[in-house]
Amino acid sequence: MQSRDTGIILGLPLAELIFYGTGAVCAVAVLLYCLKTDKPLRTALLGMLSGAVALTAVHFLGDRFGLALPLNGVTVFVSLVLGAPGVAAMCILKYFL
Repeated sequence: MQSRDTGIILGLPLAELIFYGTGAVCAVAVLLYCLKTDKPLRTALLGMLSGAVALTAVHFLGDRFGLALPLNGVTVFVSLVLGAPGVAAMCILKYFL
């Protein structure tokens, strides 16, 4: 019996590598956007704050509407990097999946 290649690259499964790569690309894109504004620190902090507030609201109030996102590393990362649009995207994905 032959062993199948499980797609491990750099010690990580392929799906995990794609996930981290996508996260890194999104983080760099948001960082570049923030750096191009007049007040980069303020822009970054407001985006992070909006994402944190949106995630907290969906976490605590979402089960009333049949949609709740857990608080874990992935959801916190997405909400802090992408802000409120990232939380909205996670809600849409959760609804359809």
